[in-house]
Amino acid sequence: MNSLEIMDAKAQLKQRAYDMIETCKSEIRMFTEDEEKEFNHIQKEIKNLNTTQKELEKSLRNSDEEIKQLKNLKKENKMDKRFSLVKAIRSIANNQQMDDVCLAIDNAGREEMRKSGLSLGGQIQLPTQELRAITVTAEGEDIVPTDIYNALEPLRSKNVLVQAGARFLTGLVGDVQVPIMSASNVAWKDETAAATDGAGAFTNVKLTPHRLTAYIDISKQLLNQDAIGIENLIRTDIVNAINNKLEATILGDTAAGAGPAGMFYNQTPTLANTFATIASLEATVENANILGECKYILSPSAKADLRPLAKGAVVSQAIYANGEIDGTPAYSTTHISGHNFIYGDFSNLAIGQWGSLDLVVDPYSQAVNGCIRLVVNAFFDAKVLRPTAFAFGKTQA
Repeated sequence: MNSLEIMDAKAQLKQRAYDMIETCKSEIRMFTEDEEKEFNHIQKEIKNLNTTQKELEKSLRNSDEEIKQLKNLKKENKMDKRFSLVKAIRSIANNQQMDDVCLAIDNAGREEMRKSGLSLGGQIQLPTQELRAITVTAEGEDIVPTDIYNALEPLRSKNVLVQAGARFLTGLVGDVQVPIMSASNVAWKDETAAATDGAGAFTNVKLTPHRLTAYIDISKQLLNQDAIGIENLIRTDIVNAINNKLEATILGDTAAGAGPAGMFYNQTPTLANTFATIASLEATVENANILGECKYILSPSAKADLRPLAKGAVVSQAIYANGEIDGTPAYSTTHISGHNFIYGDFSNLAIGQWGSLDLVVDPYSQAVNGCIRLVVNAFFDAKVLRPTAFAFGKTQA
């Protein structure tokens, strides 16, 4: 090969190398442009994702606010479905129809009164039995009035007789015979021998409904308030009015008449103002084979008499201390008069209750004083089941 051919071959190789280099540069440029486009696309996607995230966060915040509003609305609706005695009284006083919830509660009370066999007198009937659920007819749904009643539950906690152990029988229908079993009803017999007929010795005490009535005057200005405190105030006044009269009657000394006889009726309290005389009085109950837990109920004056008295010359411990008389629970109430007290097993005292609480709303008789008179009617009776279960004493002659 001559020199010209060699030079031509080199030139061709050089050109091919140059073409290859340019082809590679072109491919690299194309790849770089594709990468740049992909990178830009990715950046755009990231930006879109960030925008979407912000929109989702905003949507979540709006959802939280909507959920909060729904909860508040549900709470408001629930509040609207709560029974309000103030609202019911106000409706009657203004000659307006009660709302659906008040009507539902009133209907439950009227049904309770009808079952007891007693007549209805007032415009509002408050149930005294526990209410599981009441249907609001107009709305077709049930409400659970846990904040309403058992209306007499506060009375149980206030009544000193119930605290001492008296039997509180509610929801009674008609006259009720409470049986009393005595020792003469129980005897030993052979395995196959017939039981002795105890019908003659088996006694009972009859409870009959007596109407207990009380009233409270409520100012019209107070009645126009919707505060929960006002609602509780009126309910408390009603329970206190019933409890005060019931307790005072049972612990009084009057004969049976329109109401039950008082426990002190026909009783001559024994003077018991020393530890020895008090112990002797307790023995009269124990000797009667009363096996229940005995307690004291005494007047504030009797309590004051016993507090400074020591058990004896040697024992300096006071007869009455820390709500107890020689370790026996002692309840004080102004409804026992003078310096009197009762010792005994109060489970042998039965207090019966019938029907609902009957409320008469009287907007006229106290109108000149700017008040509404609320007359409360309830039906109770109380009887001692075993007279020997109680001993009556006094701390001063």
